[in-house]
Amino acid sequence: MKRFFDQSKRLILVIGDISMLYLALYLALMMRYGKEFTQDIWNDHLFPFTVSFIMWIAIFYIAGLYERRTAANNYAFYSSAVTTVATALVATVVLFYLIPAFGITPKTNLIAMGMIFFALFLAWRHGYNMLIRSSHLLHPTMFIGSNKEMRAITEHIRAHPQLGYRVAMVVERPRDAQELIDLIEEYGIDTLVYAQYDTRDDDAGSISKILYTLFPLGITIIDLPTFYARVTNKIPVSIIGEAWFFENLIESEKSFFETEKRVFDAVCAFLGSIIALPFLPLIAILIRIDSAGPVFKTQLRIGKNNVPFRLVKFRTMVENAEQGGVQWTQAKDARITKIGRFLRKTRIDELPQLWNVLKGNMSFVGPRPERLEFVVEREQEIPHYQMRHLVKPGLTGWAQIHKPLAGASVEDSIEKLQYDLYYIKHRGFVIDLDILAKTVLVILRREGR
Repeated sequence: MKRFFDQSKRLILVIGDISMLYLALYLALMMRYGKEFTQDIWNDHLFPFTVSFIMWIAIFYIAGLYERRTAANNYAFYSSAVTTVATALVATVVLFYLIPAFGITPKTNLIAMGMIFFALFLAWRHGYNMLIRSSHLLHPTMFIGSNKEMRAITEHIRAHPQLGYRVAMVVERPRDAQELIDLIEEYGIDTLVYAQYDTRDDDAGSISKILYTLFPLGITIIDLPTFYARVTNKIPVSIIGEAWFFENLIESEKSFFETEKRVFDAVCAFLGSIIALPFLPLIAILIRIDSAGPVFKTQLRIGKNNVPFRLVKFRTMVENAEQGGVQWTQAKDARITKIGRFLRKTRIDELPQLWNVLKGNMSFVGPRPERLEFVVEREQEIPHYQMRHLVKPGLTGWAQIHKPLAGASVEDSIEKLQYDLYYIKHRGFVIDLDILAKTVLVILRREGR
């Protein structure tokens, strides 16, 4: 039952939301027409609202309402629910008035449906959020090890039971297999997460043998880096070694995807350039009116396989902003112009990078390209930092949609690297589409930068 529920959580949410949408429509029509409600009235509304409901689900997805981390009955969830439902309602109004072929332009019905749905949605999601946090659906999990990453992940699990796990036991260093077997039986453990001990440790080999004897018990045994990635969507760089890259980043397996991705990038960049072209003169005029200096700015960035390239963007800072030397952009950076701040928040300053995508320097999705000076600095401070250059940099990426950080501190850069490595390992069309869709939300919220 637990395994089925784990694999079906998102599907259950989507089915539940769709059911609430149709139920809300039915109840709204019943209230509006009463005894005059007929099958014909239902049929007149069914197709137009079905089209709008597809849009609703897409908006919910972009807003993150199908992510496990949001499944909590707290202020953040309810605030997001209000904003998302309101956005979906406005989008539906626009849809109905833009497509007269639907034959209906509902006002009262749409408002009634929206109000009823919101009540149904909150009740349904409240119950679902309570359900997935209930102890009988959580996996009793044993953690073996005592490094800082293990302590961090157990705290993360305790704070987010909606992820599906319960910290049942933490064992720093087991004496023998029988000790673990007894604990597994006593606490009903079905998942075991273990830290990889230093190979120079005399006990490292014995720990491996102990874990080997547990396989017949039928429990799930996961190493810490894999489990960490599963529940946080990032790779813990501090506890992975060279062997992890050999085992997880096999480039030959991605060659077909990379070819298709290049075609997708080229076509979309070409179409995007045509759409953006009429707006470029207006943007250029605004930049020049706001401050003296060139319209465009080029910077040397590091691309795939550490090959440098010239990145093009609209200038967003005052002229000679770096006359004192290259420096990270800070929050409320005084060097950023008024129009530049707007361009950065809306990502309009990155429109010229469509040229970089066309040339093949960049992709739409990938780790953000960093400047040569910063790369040299970070490679000396952060292990495996150079591995983010195994793929083309992108206009947006996994790190940008999860934590839009400026990257000015070493801690920020480590956080971004962990997300970048997760993307490099799992990259494919599904995750790329996910990133592109959720980038819309980052732009609308004007996060980061």
